[in-house]
Amino acid sequence: MAALLGGCSPSAETNAFPVGIEITHHVATQPLRLDGTLYKTSAGDEYSLDHVRYYLSNFRLRRADGTWFVNPQSAESSQGYFLVDAALKESLTFPIGLVPPGEYSGIEFLIGIDPVRNGAGVQSGELDPARGMFWTWSTGYIFFKLEGHSPQSSSKKHELTYHLGGNGPTSGARLVFLPLGKESIKVNAKTRAQIHLSADIAQVFEGANRIRIAELSEAMSPKAGMPIADNVAGLFSVEHVHNVAVADNAAAP
Repeated sequence: MAALLGGCSPSAETNAFPVGIEITHHVATQPLRLDGTLYKTSAGDEYSLDHVRYYLSNFRLRRADGTWFVNPQSAESSQGYFLVDAALKESLTFPIGLVPPGEYSGIEFLIGIDPVRNGAGVQSGELDPARGMFWTWSTGYIFFKLEGHSPQSSSKKHELTYHLGGNGPTSGARLVFLPLGKESIKVNAKTRAQIHLSADIAQVFEGANRIRIAELSEAMSPKAGMPIADNVAGLFSVEHVHNVAVADNAAAP
């Protein structure tokens, strides 16, 4: 917990405090492994995963009274945009910013990049094209990338490739709101709050649209990825929250 919030210290000037996000990935009831482990959909399709990467941005926290805290984003930097890579442990925990004191009962975020930044061309930091999430054939970012293999894939090498992105009616970005449940987070000088999100990658195939891999083993354009993007919107749930006393937090290793 201390490491998670270490990059975003409390501000005496603004009377605001960091709120941390932690993400755990799984596939239905199994942990996510990127090592050739075979998973099976409810329709019987088998697949293994090599890469799962995506952007989260535009974070907001809803107060108990219904008003919102909007996490600041910078037009000059990648502040407020987070690239999550299931293979990189350090990308799975991050502070979303300095939050004013209060009780917060819900969290909202965008899976992807908003249209303004998506159309702004090559950028830096988390949005640097060197991170492998920028479409070279079309201006804009890959919001969600899933790559792997499946015996049911129609490609010659049985590859499974889903790259979601785009703007306008075929945008692959999806806005997600999650209630925090009975235990809200409490932001104040005496506690450090953390929200633990769970991401079920099985929902890519099992969500609002049932995906059969033989019929859709590759989605490399915004239009082709629309049904997958609708499913990706259902990936996340709140596993639990922490309200850690500052003294306990300071003593943590």
